[in-house]
Amino acid sequence: MSRDKTSARSVAAAVLVLAMSLFCAASTRAHTTAANAPVIEIKLADLNDDNPVIDYRKALLELAMRASGRPFVIKGCQVANVATSDQRYVQLIQGGQYCNLMATSAGSGMTRTLEAIPFPIYLGGGGYRVLLARRASLERAGSIRSLDELRTFTIGSGIGWLDTSIMQANQLKVAQGNYMSLFEMLKAGRFDFYNRSIFEAASELDAYDPRHQLAIVPDLVLYYPTDLFFYTTPGRDDIREALLDGLRKIHRNGALLELIQKHHSTRHVRLALQGAHPRVIVLQNDRLTPSERLAIETYKMDWFK
Repeated sequence: MSRDKTSARSVAAAVLVLAMSLFCAASTRAHTTAANAPVIEIKLADLNDDNPVIDYRKALLELAMRASGRPFVIKGCQVANVATSDQRYVQLIQGGQYCNLMATSAGSGMTRTLEAIPFPIYLGGGGYRVLLARRASLERAGSIRSLDELRTFTIGSGIGWLDTSIMQANQLKVAQGNYMSLFEMLKAGRFDFYNRSIFEAASELDAYDPRHQLAIVPDLVLYYPTDLFFYTTPGRDDIREALLDGLRKIHRNGALLELIQKHHSTRHVRLALQGAHPRVIVLQNDRLTPSERLAIETYKMDWFK
């Protein structure tokens, strides 16, 4: 009987040694594969823009790519140091030679020629908007409680912007202009409100309203399902797969939430919204692709908690 027990223990020990050997071999192969994998060269649009919102995109990209375990390097697009529109970036990313990644609003028709990474970079926060108004007209904004009441006002928005088409589809009156000119148009009373991202409004007032003629309408938020996504060059499965894998990992392990809580472009917004009970007016958005809509529904957080 003792010999049988000894034999059984010997067999078990041998099996354990074999299992450990196989595990170590697999780990070594995985490490070797990762180490020998080609470096993913990412050429990100707007990388060198001195803007907190752009800085968030870079921080998120680095965090996700590190989580993917793939070797990578991030560079700026190899274009002249001049203002470049999203449409121009799309053209460059299609070719993939000078740029191969950008972040922009989901649902834009111009990005349909690119490969979307189906993950909302603000966990749905990009769908929340605030209104800028002249200080003299803030009192009028206090009466707005519904979309029908909002339709009695005129909202400023950019020419060709996705936000413009969304508001028009919801039967809102829209005055269009160029980004910078819209601030002056609002000050001159050409329209009632200027629709802005919750991540941009405060810093824009600091930069473009030195005389403090404008203010954010308090306790009023617009929402339509949208967010910013990364888009890459068609055929760059290495970028798409590594970045999506990394984004999912940092979502699961809480690193993305920590970034949102700490990054200078998002932390004050989150603190301001926590515990707030604003009037929220919901707009419909039929511009999203099915994969973009599913991603926004899958990866979202409650910005008010």
